[in-house]
Amino acid sequence: MKKLGLNYYDKFIENSEIALKMSEILKDYSENFDYDMSEVKEKKVHSLERDADKNIHAILKYLVIDFLPPIDREDIVLITNKLDDVIDNIDAIVINIDILDVKEIRLNFIKFAKLINKMCKNINGMMTKLKTSKKYDEIHEFVVTINKLEGEGDKLYETTIRDLFATETNPIEVIKWHKIYMCAETFYDSCESLANTIGEVIMKNL
Repeated sequence: MKKLGLNYYDKFIENSEIALKMSEILKDYSENFDYDMSEVKEKKVHSLERDADKNIHAILKYLVIDFLPPIDREDIVLITNKLDDVIDNIDAIVINIDILDVKEIRLNFIKFAKLINKMCKNINGMMTKLKTSKKYDEIHEFVVTINKLEGEGDKLYETTIRDLFATETNPIEVIKWHKIYMCAETFYDSCESLANTIGEVIMKNL
């Protein structure tokens, strides 16, 4: 008999799709930057973040009454929170572009946005695979890829910060972009943390 109620894996997929949509907005925003659209883009991304929060509330509410969840309750909460971190960190990037009154996008940031989008595609693929397959090898491919992309993000962050401090003469611009780049670096770390958590949960449930 099919179990009625909330499907946690579907909610994970929904939130990974939200993260992907947010990253696509950010990527397009960076490549076709329009200062007058900053607030509009921020509101659009933040609206998606609130949609993700609704899914989180649904997961936690149902988990309280679920007699037999498919994996440990602690693991469901952990995955939920790790995925929320990914979403919140994209939101933070767009918020900072708006509130710090960025008037022009730096070329290096476009590289950050493209990498963010690439990581979100892999997270979405990983969450979809998590529902359809519990084979460690198939999940582990995504874990490895996301860890590799996080390494690329680290290198990009290091070279970009070095270039920022070496070439930018306006201290206000240094402060603005240092904060934005730090938000991107935090995003990369949150993706790696999520991927590693998924790998550990799968390993535990073999």
